[in-house]
Formats: sequence, C-alpha cells, structure tokens
Amino acid sequence: MRIDTPSSYLDLFSRPAATVPAVADQSDALPDASGEPSTSRALVPLSPPNLPATTGATDLAPELAEAVADADTSGYDLRAISPRDMQELSLDLYAQGLLTFEDYAVLAFQPELHPRFNDTVGALTGETADPTRPRDYVRQWEDRLSFERRHHAENSPLVKQSQRIVALLKGLDDPTDITA
Repeated sequence: MRIDTPSSYLDLFSRPAATVPAVADQSDALPDASGEPSTSRALVPLSPPNLPATTGATDLAPELAEAVADADTSGYDLRAISPRDMQELSLDLYAQGLLTFEDYAVLAFQPELHPRFNDTVGALTGETADPTRPRDYVRQWEDRLSFERRHHAENSPLVKQSQRIVALLKGLDDPTDITA
C-alpha cells in the first residue's frame, strides 16, 4: 500500500522561518539598550534570577546563599509541610526571586489539590487526597532527583531542574549562617 503525501504538506515544514517585520513608524518603537528606538518589535527577555549551581545537589551558588539565608520562610518546616503550604511557599520563593517560573510551576504543582484527585490518580494508586497532611518535601525531591538521575542523562534539563530545587530546599531547610 502506498500513501501519497501532498506536496503542500511538505512545504509547510520546509519554509524558512519568518523574520520579525521592521517597525514602519519609529514613533511607536521602544528604545533598545543603547537608548535608540528599536527597529523591530522583538521581545527582550528579562534576566533570570540567580540560580543555584547545578553541579552539586547539596550546595548553593555563593551569590544565592545569602539570598536563601535572608528568605522569609517563617512558619514553614520543609520536613513537615502540607501540599497547600508548599504551594504558598513556592509562590513566595518565586516572588522573592529564588525560583524561576519553570521551577515554581513544578514545585507549586500539587496533584492532591485537584478536586478529582481521588477519581484519577487516587484510583490508580489507592490513595485518597489529604492536602493538609504534612510531608517531607526535602526527602521527596531527593527521591525525585535520584529517579531522574537513574532514568535521564546527568546534564538533562530534568536532572538540572531537580538539582536546583533540591539545593534550594536544603538551603532553606538548613540555612548556613554566613556571618559566623
């Protein structure tokens, strides 16, 4: 059996990428880094927050260690925190600039807070949702990092992300006193 594919289908994927059109009127152009009006409407990404080093899962980057020590995590025990509180804490850490949006999204996602957890994940695992029961999130993320290392390359984005989160959680759990 032979399947003929229309040539227009192939052309959809073989065309060169479109370029950003130039701004016709310079009066509405935003200034670039030099202060001159920009000639395109391309968005310039903001610089990401300072992140922990990804080489080790236990140590923080020196520039982040002070920020972690000053982080406001009062009222939260990362060795016994509920999913509801972890969702709140992760938003606070993102607002303080200690997490990227991608790391925040992964850390804030708590499946047990979904109203149909018992019908979906709970039905498969035999567990019922209990979003107020405290958990050891440092241990959970260490286990997740171990899993990611077993199943992915050491330099994969999932491993690096897990390393950043474990380093941050450990730094928040046992902050180093940098003044001593």
